[in-house]
Amino acid sequence: MTLHYFGTDGVRGKAGAVLTAQMAYRIGRYIGQYPDGKPNRILISRDTRESGSMLLEALAKGMVASGANVYDEGVSTTPSISYLVEKDGFDYGVMISASHNPYSDNGIKIFNSLGEKLQDEIEEKIEAYMDRPEDDLPILKGQFITDPSLKEAYISWLVSKASPKMRGLKVIVDCANGSASALAPELLKRLGVEATVINAAPNGANINAGCGSTHLQSLTDAFHNGKYQFGFAFDGDADRFVALGSDGRLLDGDALIFLNALSLDSQGLLHDHKVVITVMSNFGLRKALDEAKIDYEIVSVGDKYVQARLKEKDLSLGGEQSGHVIFLQDLNTGDGLLSCIKLMNLYVLDRPAYARLSSLKVYPQLLKNVPVPSQDAVDRIMRSEKLAHLQEAEAKRLGDFGRILVRPSGTEPVIRVMVEALDPVLCQQVVDDLVNFIQGGR
Repeated sequence: MTLHYFGTDGVRGKAGAVLTAQMAYRIGRYIGQYPDGKPNRILISRDTRESGSMLLEALAKGMVASGANVYDEGVSTTPSISYLVEKDGFDYGVMISASHNPYSDNGIKIFNSLGEKLQDEIEEKIEAYMDRPEDDLPILKGQFITDPSLKEAYISWLVSKASPKMRGLKVIVDCANGSASALAPELLKRLGVEATVINAAPNGANINAGCGSTHLQSLTDAFHNGKYQFGFAFDGDADRFVALGSDGRLLDGDALIFLNALSLDSQGLLHDHKVVITVMSNFGLRKALDEAKIDYEIVSVGDKYVQARLKEKDLSLGGEQSGHVIFLQDLNTGDGLLSCIKLMNLYVLDRPAYARLSSLKVYPQLLKNVPVPSQDAVDRIMRSEKLAHLQEAEAKRLGDFGRILVRPSGTEPVIRVMVEALDPVLCQQVVDDLVNFIQGGR
């Protein structure tokens, strides 16, 4: 069965148009009693979007009507759901957020009792129920409980992961006017970190608006106007995290994986001397890991695929270039606040590993999204032997100092062409050759 509501990270779309209160109610109804009519204990939270309260109310009504006891954490982060669900024995956790998308979008992310993203087979059952014209589930009576202690327990857990030696570090923090606004200032205060906080005044419409981990200019400008050891940036629901080093260098997910891999490996804590990265990880990361004699597994884009491979192979560390980094011994999902603590820990406890950041050379990367008339045309082009031969020839031009990735979008008739090469001119030429071929529709 092909899912038509759920994507790789839950249900997402324009709030009130694509993602409606009725849809949220139906999702709540099903999760509230699955499986076999069991009244569940469910944790729920949201980010700062103006549509969040509407969707939360609809979800909660559906859950309560199915007999569930629903515990509201308040505005918090997606990773807090993963942590608290497993810690406190909830049956499910639900986060209302569209992550790094603009405020007009929203989403519903569901976690199972292990704090992992919901299995595809359950999503299929939810969709089948959503598509039924009748609401044929029995009406029961659960309850809705607001519980501030949940967020406090999560903050306390994060504090327990931090070294006291980070006290006195001077940082600037961009909260993206999102979930981090409700936690990061208090967390850093308890850690004794001297933090200047920006973009932490959410109004329902300014989440991710020219700020946060996907819009770094405001952080960069403020960072260079002060004397900070780090600049930190989160996305809307704080599962992504990127940083600026003291020299202004961007520390994205690739850099965080590299530094933490070095540190964990030197302590004998990197399982099998291996990490998990995605096809979009920079070619320079692969080279640096090779030189450090650290192996890696490569998976498709999506933190759920990283987590699945980590679990399958019993590995410690993995993530995406975008800033989703998973420390599997700590949590089943990427957590921006935890990644922030891990970076500060590494800086104050393992300066030799941090000093090796210079050995990570970022290859210039060029990405072009090429629109194609239809999904059938996408499939035909991707199967083309001529395209395969062209990629092979272009790869020979790049040699050992670059790579090519041509892949279809999972959501629209678009083919993504990505090339990395030390020579930016050659990088542009290879991209142009591939784009021209695809646009020719051959």
